[in-house]
Amino acid sequence: MEQLTHFFSKEHLKSVGKTLWKWWVVSIAIMVVAYLITYFVDPDVKKAMNEIRNGLSISTDKKEGYWEGTFKIFKNNWEVCLQVILFSFIPIPFLYAISLISTTALVGIVVYLSQKAGLNLVHTIVAGLLPHAVLEISTFIIAMYYGRKINKIIIGKVLNKMRSNKKQIPGLWKQLKETFVIFIYVITPAIFLAAFIEGYITRFLLNY
Repeated sequence: MEQLTHFFSKEHLKSVGKTLWKWWVVSIAIMVVAYLITYFVDPDVKKAMNEIRNGLSISTDKKEGYWEGTFKIFKNNWEVCLQVILFSFIPIPFLYAISLISTTALVGIVVYLSQKAGLNLVHTIVAGLLPHAVLEISTFIIAMYYGRKINKIIIGKVLNKMRSNKKQIPGLWKQLKETFVIFIYVITPAIFLAAFIEGYITRFLLNY
């Protein structure tokens, strides 16, 4: 398939890699800021953890099977990626980044709350976050990579309506077709793999 061949081409992977690097730096910065803000606010640990547990797709229901937990995580994160694409249709720059920003901020908050609750911070990060978070957040960033392309085209078309000298804008339909193919064949399997890791491996490592 042409879109998949293009995605895995050396030049395109280099472009995706640059986006991943840039947004991972931003994501880590957001985590640190969220951690520091939570430190200064110093919320009630039990109440705060209960409020944000669903936001991080972490289930501690021991009665819930591993497969059920995995499916819930997959559904939630798949919807986040879809939300990124849908937000990109709104002609406002970086609005599609809201989902990534909120997710990474929640990670920073959970790290602080876990530390305050007396949990082993290294174990929480290495066993509870890293096995799935690296792939999960990277997939969100890939969704943003394509969301940005759609967003730029739509903004360009809107601005062209106000210009006397029209600029050449890439075709929207072609970009939508490429995004759809990548969403189905790259983003969806990656999100499922991340959900599987979180639903099975992470729960095993955290012993719940």
